[in-house]
Amino acid sequence: MPKEIEIQIRFNDLDGYGHVNNSVYLSYCEIARTNCYADIFNDSIEKKIWFILTSAEIKYKKFLKLEDKAFVRVWLSSAKGVLFSFEYLIHDGNGTIYATAKTTHAVYDAVKHKPIRVPKVILDGVETVE
Repeated sequence: MPKEIEIQIRFNDLDGYGHVNNSVYLSYCEIARTNCYADIFNDSIEKKIWFILTSAEIKYKKFLKLEDKAFVRVWLSSAKGVLFSFEYLIHDGNGTIYATAKTTHAVYDAVKHKPIRVPKVILDGVETVE
C-alpha cells in the first residue's frame, strides 16, 4: 500500500538557481522510505539484516522551489530473490509531479556476510511482484 509524507524544503536544499538540487531528491526518497517503512528497517538492524542500496533512478519532471509544497508517495513495487524495489512519486498534492524514482535494494546477512532472500515481511508489502 502506498504511504506518503510531506517534505519540508530547506534553504540548503537549493542550488545556485534557487531550485532544489537534483541530488537532494534522493534524500527526499530516503526520508520517505525510512519514515514509512521504519518497522521493516528497525527490526532488521537488530537482526543484523542489512538492506543495501544497489541502484537509484530518478526522472525529473519539474523543478522544485523553496516555496513549493512537496510530498513523497512511496510503495514497495517488486521483490525477487535477494532484491526488492521501492517506487516514489514526488508531487505537490494537487496534480503537479516533480519527479518519479525507483530504488533497488539487496538483502544482506551481516553475520554470515552473504546475500539472502527477501524476508516475508517485505514480500507481504509488495504491490506487484515482478
